[in-house]
Amino acid sequence: MKTTHALANPTAQPKSPLLPVDLDTVEANQLARMLLPQATHPRLLIDCARLKSLRTLGVSHVVSQLLVLHQGGAEIWLANVTPLLGRCLGLLRLGQLFHLA
Repeated sequence: MKTTHALANPTAQPKSPLLPVDLDTVEANQLARMLLPQATHPRLLIDCARLKSLRTLGVSHVVSQLLVLHQGGAEIWLANVTPLLGRCLGLLRLGQLFHLA
């Protein structure tokens, strides 16, 4: 998975704040549709430790939701990634799409 380090760049635009999103209560498709018209890429924070859907619907469901948000133009930050989710993202070669918070 990719981690990002802030570099001092005086011409860089300030980053938007991380917006917490609960994928258990928000439909990724609806959120992605709302994100598409925006000129900037919103930064979304997903706390994986709190995702009931990770335990009840499985890793494939969560990965699918993350990909929908990414395709909608969001910059996805993942917090408290479980070892299983981290390994699956690595095996699927999706680690470069998401950031670790």
